[in-house]
Amino acid sequence: MKNIYIIFSATDLHIGRLIRFVTKNGYNHCSVCLRPDLSRFYSFSRVYRHNPLIGGFVVESPLRYTLSSRTGVKIVTVSVTDEGYAEAERFIASMAERGDELVYNFFSAAAYPFGKSFRSSSAYTCAEFTHAVLRAAGVKMPERANIREMELALKSLPTVEGRAVDILGDTVWGEDRYLEHIGRTRQAYQIARGFKRLVVNR
Repeated sequence: MKNIYIIFSATDLHIGRLIRFVTKNGYNHCSVCLRPDLSRFYSFSRVYRHNPLIGGFVVESPLRYTLSSRTGVKIVTVSVTDEGYAEAERFIASMAERGDELVYNFFSAAAYPFGKSFRSSSAYTCAEFTHAVLRAAGVKMPERANIREMELALKSLPTVEGRAVDILGDTVWGEDRYLEHIGRTRQAYQIARGFKRLVVNR
């Protein structure tokens, strides 16, 4: 048996607070980690801190969550078979290989409060991605891919909950571009390209 770690987070950003207000959830984001030292997460999220409209598959550094002492996290340990773990690794590797093609599923996120989703072959929300990883690993999950349903499905599993700065250890940014600043022209191009892919590949 091996462990997969699911990180639910209450991020200290305007968008995160708005999502929690609208959804009435305690957490607004989720990520997947395959390492017991919690040094490298995978998710669909904003690429850059300064622009929430540029999103896609992201290899996250835990430093994203320790920048603010107000960020809360809940880490759930999910035990899976060796075969299930290998399937989860393969699924994540396939996402990484297609990284430049994948975008954040803004349409699905906008439809969530209305109980709807927007399916696209090249886009996920953080919850849709986490849900897909767990299913690939053989974990029985509810049909709806959202944070509330996943929390309920995993509530009996070993959990650590508290402030990110108290739980997540020291690490490095690695390939995470979260603090990188890019020019307005490049931002506009990436936003337009992302929404085009979201619409065309639905």
